[in-house]
Amino acid sequence: MIIEMPTSLSSGSVTLSWLMSAKSNLWSVRSVRLRVAMAVALALTIEGLMRSNLNMAIVCMLNSTALTDGKPMISATSSRLNTSFNEEKCPLLTFGGNKTVEHRGTIYWTSHDRAIIFAAFYVGGLVATLCSELLNRYIGPTRTVFYGAVVNVLGTFVTPFVASTTNFGTMPIMFLRFLMGFGQGVLWPCMLVLVSQWFPANEKSTALAIATTGNQLSVVIAMFATAELCQLPLGWPMAFHTYAVFGIVLCVLWYIVVHDSPCHAEDVLSKEELHYITTERAIKRPQKTRWLNLAKSPVVWSIAASSFAHNYVTVGTITYLPLYYKTILNMSLTSNGVLSALPFLLQLISKVVYVGFADIARRREWASMDTITKICNSSASFGIAICFGLLCFADCTQRGTAIFLVCMAMSFVSGYIPGYSTSVVTIAPAQTAGIAAFSRFWGQIASSVAPYHIGAFTKQGTPAEWMSVFSTMGAICIATGVFFHCCGTVSLQHWDSDHSKAPIEIAREELIDSSKLDDSLRITTVD
Repeated sequence: MIIEMPTSLSSGSVTLSWLMSAKSNLWSVRSVRLRVAMAVALALTIEGLMRSNLNMAIVCMLNSTALTDGKPMISATSSRLNTSFNEEKCPLLTFGGNKTVEHRGTIYWTSHDRAIIFAAFYVGGLVATLCSELLNRYIGPTRTVFYGAVVNVLGTFVTPFVASTTNFGTMPIMFLRFLMGFGQGVLWPCMLVLVSQWFPANEKSTALAIATTGNQLSVVIAMFATAELCQLPLGWPMAFHTYAVFGIVLCVLWYIVVHDSPCHAEDVLSKEELHYITTERAIKRPQKTRWLNLAKSPVVWSIAASSFAHNYVTVGTITYLPLYYKTILNMSLTSNGVLSALPFLLQLISKVVYVGFADIARRREWASMDTITKICNSSASFGIAICFGLLCFADCTQRGTAIFLVCMAMSFVSGYIPGYSTSVVTIAPAQTAGIAAFSRFWGQIASSVAPYHIGAFTKQGTPAEWMSVFSTMGAICIATGVFFHCCGTVSLQHWDSDHSKAPIEIAREELIDSSKLDDSLRITTVD
């Protein structure tokens, strides 16, 4: 059957684009784009496990004296440790009965040693962020992530041996964690570059949501799995060796599945999917970053500010939520683990809700992409601030309210994905690597500052100290939220070197250059 289309270039191009998009559904099992997004999610999950397993395993690794900096261990219900509540008003919250936790570790690290060891990882990530733009430009995001994963696998395998070596003190483990942090620090900027290259504008929020599920999965799994692995006959080294094996699987899958851009994957892409990607957006080679333009752009600075708030809240909560639950809400180890994981499970669910809302709103044209992005980002910033503001006034007698507010705060965090994270990959496609590195740089600073700040404010674990912590978090979120609402956007910026051509114009040039278009467009189909 021959279908004659009107002699109109623009209508023909739109029709052709629509037919191609129908055959290249993102959620199809044949979609290479979906495989790329899932591979990034797997990378964030497994590398997240290799990063955070030390947080839980350290309880098994250290002896009881080290855990309390040379002081004898005291029961969690002792009034000497818990000055913020008493047993009559706030009984110990337990799940599944009381269990005695025995610390059989042999390693002695003081609290100062532990702080430096944990910080070394984020310092490595900070250095990697400074180098990620060059790495992306010269060796590509795929190989950069692969080499970083190999470093993390090797580092995770040797961590038990290095941690147990006392001849050189804690310097070897600090250096090892620095190297592992460098290997993981490149992952986030490379993820944003891959999303920029592989996904059209209308799919980028969905792609980011799929990919970043790894962040929540790694936290939830680490809360439970590491504690169980520590109790196996071989002890806490099993937690590291098991995750290292997962890392090997990740390296193999990443090497097979992921390519820098669709142009490098023509042998695995269907013609329909390749055509859909190339007509919906221009495939642009990463160019030398114009740092002066980035530094002068209020849009880029608003993205960096939101990245700072996002990482400050996330890292601070992951690191110190168990301590808050113990010192303020008086929870046992089991209940602490379950309820510490709950906010991140809800964050995973809220991410689906946020991204679903953003995609439906764009598809049905409820508002412009700019407006939708700002709504999502503002709901995250101001929602978190409201929750932490109310949390300042919740003590152990309102334990249920406090838990609810923490869960809601982490749920609001998901708004950053269709918010500022979408801006990173849309405002200047040819400069995505530089923008991602710049925003990640400020995120890494927040990740390094948050643990020190919260630790400095909560030495005694009193409600007044935690009020200062939550107030600071709320203030950061409000300030950055207002900044992005005023200056943030997803619109293409004039200083992007390849900004001038719209998708339809690109499609027109491709069709003309390939001599596929005459005075009228003829599409042939077979019944």
